[in-house]
Amino acid sequence: MHRRKILMTIDDLKLVQIKRQSINPSHKEGTATAAFYGQFEGDFSLPLPVDQLKEHKYENVSSCTLLLDNPQHADLYSRIQQWIGELPNDCDIDRIELISNSGRYRFFLEQLQTVEARQDQPAFQPRLCYESNEEERKKVLEKLMNLCKQVGHNRKANIVRMWHGCSKEKLSYLLNNGFATIGTLDDGWYGKAMYFTSSAKYATRYSYKDGCLILCYILVLNPFPVIASDAPPNVAPECFRFYGKGNHRNYQCHYIPVSPVNVSDEQTTMDYRPPITGTENAIFDEIAVFQEANILPQIVVHLKSDYITVLQNES
Repeated sequence: MHRRKILMTIDDLKLVQIKRQSINPSHKEGTATAAFYGQFEGDFSLPLPVDQLKEHKYENVSSCTLLLDNPQHADLYSRIQQWIGELPNDCDIDRIELISNSGRYRFFLEQLQTVEARQDQPAFQPRLCYESNEEERKKVLEKLMNLCKQVGHNRKANIVRMWHGCSKEKLSYLLNNGFATIGTLDDGWYGKAMYFTSSAKYATRYSYKDGCLILCYILVLNPFPVIASDAPPNVAPECFRFYGKGNHRNYQCHYIPVSPVNVSDEQTTMDYRPPITGTENAIFDEIAVFQEANILPQIVVHLKSDYITVLQNES
């Protein structure tokens, strides 16, 4: 717990320093800054010119509402719809916002460089031979690596696209203050961390019908694969292997493919665990991230209740 607080404090101090450096840079610093940002290209980069975003809605965060009838927005809007995929029948997209925090973006890029410097070091290689069911855990890692391949970029680090669901009331706070505080709200079934999922549909369980989905890019260094034996279906969550704990050894995050324990209660249950029948039978997934520097929010999808579709389906 002390280690987690120290990491959060370090992250906050780095972010303050980055913000100070971005104010009134000299010509020399400006040239160096341009060279620094020029190293990074990919889906995580700001997809629209920065002058289209305005800081008027969220503190320290610029935003732009994407419009389908705007030729500069149409392609991005379409791609986001593809990333969202299927949503529950009772909710629909209200509007989509592109967001940017220059300090956090710089912070993320610096962390990306750190991840790349470490990813080939022996200390950060998975040691699954010391864990139970090594083959099943390898399948879990393969599932995550396949998701990383869906993110286009010019770097060697693994980056995955994930969603976080929240209420409209919490959105401004998360964008202004970051995700670190949400890791303190509860003990966490698979670790005391910040949780995300690759499924927008699954994320709506935490946003409700008229909440928000935040699309984030997450750096993946050495994820620990969680399987059914770590969270058996016949025990209380408090008995899970990683319940309320920090990251396992020096693993940077935990990755968990999940399915409902009771399939007949899939629509309403919140009890999703690694399936005992194997990773290939997981419907959704979760990733527990322990350090905010690895997270870059980029898109906010505002949801609305879709009562018409519900009524049509019931008739």
